[in-house]
Amino acid sequence: MNDSDRQAQMLYGFNHMQYMSTFFSLGMYYDIELIIKDKRYKTHKSILHAASPLFRTRLNQNIRQMVMNCEGIRDESIAKAFDFIYKGTVELRLEQVANILKLADMWQMDELKKYCYSYLEIVCQDNRQVYQKNEEIDDYLLDNFLRITKHEKFLNMSADNVKRLLSSDNLQVSSEEQVFEGLSQWVKYDWTNRKNDLYSLMKCIRFSLCSVSFLLEEVTSLCCESVEGCQLLLDALKWHEMPQKRCNLPLMNFKSRIKNKVLVIGPFAIETYKLRTKSWTDFCTVDIQNVNFSTAVFQNNLFVFGGWNCEDRSHERVYSFDLLTGELKHLSPMKVKRSWSTAAVVNGRIFIMGGYSYENKLETVEEYDYVKNSWKNVASMKSKRFGHASVVYKEDIYVFGGESGKEYLNSVEVFNTKKNQWKILCPMKWKRSSLAAVVVDDYIYCIGGHSDSPLNNVERYDPGRDTWTEVSDSPVKQIRQSAICHNRKIICFGDHNSPLVQEYDPANDQWRIISEMPNSRNHYNAHVVDLNL
Repeated sequence: MNDSDRQAQMLYGFNHMQYMSTFFSLGMYYDIELIIKDKRYKTHKSILHAASPLFRTRLNQNIRQMVMNCEGIRDESIAKAFDFIYKGTVELRLEQVANILKLADMWQMDELKKYCYSYLEIVCQDNRQVYQKNEEIDDYLLDNFLRITKHEKFLNMSADNVKRLLSSDNLQVSSEEQVFEGLSQWVKYDWTNRKNDLYSLMKCIRFSLCSVSFLLEEVTSLCCESVEGCQLLLDALKWHEMPQKRCNLPLMNFKSRIKNKVLVIGPFAIETYKLRTKSWTDFCTVDIQNVNFSTAVFQNNLFVFGGWNCEDRSHERVYSFDLLTGELKHLSPMKVKRSWSTAAVVNGRIFIMGGYSYENKLETVEEYDYVKNSWKNVASMKSKRFGHASVVYKEDIYVFGGESGKEYLNSVEVFNTKKNQWKILCPMKWKRSSLAAVVVDDYIYCIGGHSDSPLNNVERYDPGRDTWTEVSDSPVKQIRQSAICHNRKIICFGDHNSPLVQEYDPANDQWRIISEMPNSRNHYNAHVVDLNL
C-alpha cells in the first residue's frame, strides 16, 4: 500500500467516524443504551466493541440496556470518554485529566489512557511535573513505591511531595522499613540541601511498625544527625520496650498502611482488584485444572489445596504459587482427598478443614508444616461439613454453616489452635451453605450463600458474647461469593450469576454496589495481599 492509498483509507475512516459521531449526538440508529448515574446514553454496540475489552466481554446480541458503574466519575469525564470513543481525539484540560484517567481505567480503554498521558507530557514538558500535578500519577507512585524510589524522578521530587507520599495511608509497601529506606535514599541524594527537611519527613515514618533491630541498626545513623531525630528514635524504642508509656508518645503513628490490592483466584486465572480505584487487571494465568479448591496466602506464596476436576473428582494435590516470581510448585499432598474445604493461617500454621471426598463428607482437619512440607492430622470438627466458611479471630478458627450431605447447616464451631480443641457455639439464625464470612474489628459477618434458594441476608456474630444479630440485607443475592475486609468495610465479590461487587459499611449498616467483576466466575477465592506486587 502506497502513501496515497493510506491517506485515502484514513480519510475514508475519518468520514465514517464523523457520521457515527453525529448519530451518537442525535441518538440515531442506536442499538444499546448505557445507563450511567441515572443518565441514559444511546450508543452503538459495534463502536463500543472496538473501544474496550470490557465492552467486548459484556456485550451480546440480545442486550438492549447495560448499567455501568462510574463511582467517583464526573459527568464531564463521561462525555469526554464518549467523544474519544467516536472521534479518536478529545479536548482536555489539566484539571480534568485525573478523573478521565480513572474512567479509562474502569472501562479498560488503554488508548484513552495513552492519549491522556501524551497530553500531560506535552503540557508539563517533564515527567517530574506530571508526578507533582496529577493525582492519577500519585496513584502510580503509591502503588509502585519500591520501583520508583531509586529512580531519578523520585529522587528529584520536592520535599512537600515526598512528605505527601510518605504520609499516605495508601502507600503500598510490605513493611514500614521500606518506607524509611526510600526516605533515606531521597535525603542522601542531595544531603546538603535536604538535611533540614529530614526531621519533618521522618515524622511520616511509622516507626512503631519497625522492628527494634531495624531501629538500632539502620535508623540510628540517620536519626542522630539532629536532636529532634534522636528524640524520635528514642520515642520509637520506648514504644517497643515500654508499652506502659505509649500514651505519652503522641508522635508515634501505629496505624498500618491500607493494603490496596485483592487477588481473585480461579478458576485457571488470577485477577487483581485495586481497592482505591476499583479497577481490575489480569495478574496471571495458572495451570491448575480444578475448581472448588481452598486457598491461603502466606509468606508471599499463594497455596491451593485440593479441589475437584472432571478426571478424578476430589483430589489431594497441593500447589504453591510464588506471587513475586510466578513459580508454581507441587507440594506434598494432603492425607485426604477433599474439595469444598476451607483453609486458615494462624501464626504460620496452615489448617485445612472439612470438605467433600467422593461420597464422603468430612469432619477431619489437617495441618500443613510449611518448612517440612508435610501434613499431620489434628482434632476433627464436631460436625461433617462442606461448602462452609471459616475465619481467623484472635488465633482461633471459626467455622460457619455448610452442608452435611443431608441438610444445610446453621451450626458454628471454634477451634482453639493452642489446645487443639473444637467447641460448639451458638448457631446462626439461618441455615446456609456457600456463604462468605469476614472479620471486621471484633465481629464476624456471615453473608449470603444459599439454602435451597439464594440468600442475601447478613448476620453479625459477637465472639465475646456468643450472640448473633441480623443486619441489613445485601442488595444482591449471591452464591459462592467471596468477601474481604478493607478499611473497616466489607467488600463482597460476585458469582457467575451476578458479577457485581458490593460494599458494606458496618458504621452505618448500609450496602452499596461499587464495581463489577470483568469476568463472571464461580468457585473462586479472594485475598487482600500484604506485599507490593
